[in-house]
Amino acid sequence: MVYGARVKHLGLVLPVLVGAVLGACGGAPEPRASAPEALGVSAQSAPTPKAAAVPDDCEQEPGKPPPDPLERAYTGVAAKARCQREVYTIMAGVTRFLGVECQYCHLVPDFRAMTHRKEIANWMASDLIPALQRKKDGKQPWCNDCHTGTDGKGVAKILGDPRRPTFAVEWMTTHLVEDFQSKNGALLHCKSCHQGNLGTPEFQRQIILTNHLPTGER
Repeated sequence: MVYGARVKHLGLVLPVLVGAVLGACGGAPEPRASAPEALGVSAQSAPTPKAAAVPDDCEQEPGKPPPDPLERAYTGVAAKARCQREVYTIMAGVTRFLGVECQYCHLVPDFRAMTHRKEIANWMASDLIPALQRKKDGKQPWCNDCHTGTDGKGVAKILGDPRRPTFAVEWMTTHLVEDFQSKNGALLHCKSCHQGNLGTPEFQRQIILTNHLPTGER
């Protein structure tokens, strides 16, 4: 949320702070957890995928009780979870993709309590991500489509901590604008979210937790 030679367009802000719980971000999370303990894992110890014999978190395994149903209705990050085990899988994926631990967004032991980072994570999952699609395959992006550092590891503050404005512009123009488009295939520009191009009076820096999102108009 120094312009390189590769800069072609000026794009919208996806200042992704949040190591939050961004999980059911529109795509199936990669890692799978088999128990609630997944909420306590660190980025380094995030669970690996299950064996191919159990392809679905919510599918009953032979000789075992059915997975526990959802404890409550979830919104935002975990909105697409179908059973409680899948909630833990989603959250374990978030810790891995963002390179953080649960406490980065959650209060311990009150994991249900709302925090600012959880609010942002839920906004990204329910508002931002559905407004975008990847150019390469037309699918909605997932946390690791943006939250990956130069070393290939997950990182929450992708634009720097503190944010580096020149790098933010370069990242948005060489990654965000180049790799993503609006949900109906329209190209992204600064004004797609910022209400104006960079350097104009209409430009608004704040995007997170607003309704300033790509409309899908070509």
